[in-house]
Amino acid sequence: MLQLKGSLTPRHACATFVFLNVVTGATLFGATADGTKALEKKDYATAYREFKAAADKGEASAQVSLGHMYARGLGVERDINQAMNLYQAAATQGNPQAEFSLGLMYAKGWGVPQDYAQASFWYQQAADQGEGRAQSQIAELYEDGYGVPQDYEAAARYYLLAARKGVARAQHGLAQLMEKGKGVPRDTRGAFKWYREAADQGLAMSQERLGAMYATGTGVETNHTEAYFWSMLAARQKERAAERRLAAMESRLSAEQARKVKASAIEWKPAFALK
Repeated sequence: MLQLKGSLTPRHACATFVFLNVVTGATLFGATADGTKALEKKDYATAYREFKAAADKGEASAQVSLGHMYARGLGVERDINQAMNLYQAAATQGNPQAEFSLGLMYAKGWGVPQDYAQASFWYQQAADQGEGRAQSQIAELYEDGYGVPQDYEAAARYYLLAARKGVARAQHGLAQLMEKGKGVPRDTRGAFKWYREAADQGLAMSQERLGAMYATGTGVETNHTEAYFWSMLAARQKERAAERRLAAMESRLSAEQARKVKASAIEWKPAFALK
C-alpha cells in the first residue's frame, strides 16, 4: 500500500484515494474499450498493451487508465511519478477523471508535495465538468477552508450536486451542513433524508448518525428498534460513537426485539455499491 505524505487532518486523511478500473462518464472505443474489458477480467498484460498503444497516440481516457495501472501497480511496477505524468497529459486535454486524480494526488501528497491550493484547482476543473467525486472533494475543501477560503454556502452547493449523483460522502457532508444549519437553513428532516441515502450505500458514519437521530427523534419519529439497527451496522464497521451507544440502545428493547435486530443486521447488504 502506498504511504501518504504530509500532515493530513483526520478529516482529509479518511478520504480514500480511489482509482477507477473503468473510465466513467466517457464512451470508449477501440483500444481503450478493449483495455477496459481486459482490466475488468484482471488480464493486466492485455490491458497494459491496449492502453499503452492508445495513450501513446494521445488518447486521454487511455492515459487515465494507464495512470491508474501505474498508481495501483496493476501488471506493472507501481510508479506514482509515471501515473502523475499520464494524468497531467490527460488533464491538459480537459479529461475530468484525470483532473480529479491530480486533485487527489495533491491533496494526499502522493508523488508530489502536499498542496491544497493545487488540489482545489484540479478538483474545481473536474467539478465544473460535472465530475461528482470532484464536486464532493471541492465541497470538503470549501467546508474546511483548505486551499480555498472557507465558504459553507459553496460547500453546500457542491455537496448537493454530488449528492444528487449518488456520491455517499457528499450526501453525508450535505446532511451534516443541514443538521447544523451551516450554509443552508437548518433542516433536520432533510439531513435525515441524505444520511439515509448514504447509509443505504453502507457509509458507516451516516449509519451512525441515523442511529442517533432515531434514538433522539431528531428529524424523524423516535424508534429504538431502528436506532439499534443502524447503530449496529455502523458499529460493525468500527464506528466508535455507535459502538459506545449499543449497550444503552439494547437496554431499551426486549430480548426478542434485540435478537431480531441482530439477525437483520447480519443479513443486511447495501442497496447498491458505495460511490
